[in-house]
Amino acid sequence: MVIEINESLELSTETVLGEILALHRDISVMSDDEILYGPLDQSGKLFRQLDYLITMDIENDAALEILQKKELDPVFADLSRFRSLYTVRIETEHANEILESNSPWDALEKFPFYGNYLKLVRTEYEGLRLSPRDRVFFLGSGPLPLTLIIFFRQHGVKSTGIEQDSSRANLSKRVLEKLGLSEAVTIINGNHFSLNGEGFALNLDTGIKALMIAAQAEPKKEILDHLFKVMPVGSRISCRIYEKGLMKLLNRNCLSDLPEGFKELGRVYPEPPVYNTVVFLEKKGKSFSRLCSSQA
Repeated sequence: MVIEINESLELSTETVLGEILALHRDISVMSDDEILYGPLDQSGKLFRQLDYLITMDIENDAALEILQKKELDPVFADLSRFRSLYTVRIETEHANEILESNSPWDALEKFPFYGNYLKLVRTEYEGLRLSPRDRVFFLGSGPLPLTLIIFFRQHGVKSTGIEQDSSRANLSKRVLEKLGLSEAVTIINGNHFSLNGEGFALNLDTGIKALMIAAQAEPKKEILDHLFKVMPVGSRISCRIYEKGLMKLLNRNCLSDLPEGFKELGRVYPEPPVYNTVVFLEKKGKSFSRLCSSQA
């Protein structure tokens, strides 16, 4: 197992790189099923170590030196895979706790990152210039659609979540029913191609005010390419990304260069407890040739 990171160690490039490789050795041998369903003590410990590692206060130059090493791309992909799957595990387990609880709202608020979502949703509500009774789409809503639940509970914004995994989509529907939110928040089992200009069109006349893209919704290049084709000019998008220090290894250089065809309306950088930068975009034109790097 990887050693616990010693806060007294000098955070040199060599030290941090050694920690990344040691952690990767343990994560790389784990299958998707082992991460999702295996012993919680093993995967939980690795998740905490990864979370601590990527949120360390490290100089940007040192972080960039590590992140620009092309030979580490498979390592970063594995770490990102692990974190994404373990996040699904956390959400799934908590969704089931809500379903089993006699006080589902109390159970919801015990989710470990509930406070993070309150602040993140407030950022998106204000950045997208939303009002109560507006409706938004959210791509990558997951088994516990906490973003959409908070949007309605705190701000009165209705929503449609899009989740490509059918079991996760069905679980999230059951959670919404348990919370009495089935009419305010709906879930589609699909992906970005479900936004096709027809049944679930991103049309400003339908009352859909904006689309939000989850940090874990991938591949970003393909998603943005398709959205550019189906969204009318003036449509607004908020995109959650990781770009602070080593957090960037989770999505590398996505949106470091503004996609052609969209203009950036704003960029809100994370403050504790939030990890995500939120980038606000608006469609401005018809050409769309330069996009962010896609994740392998």
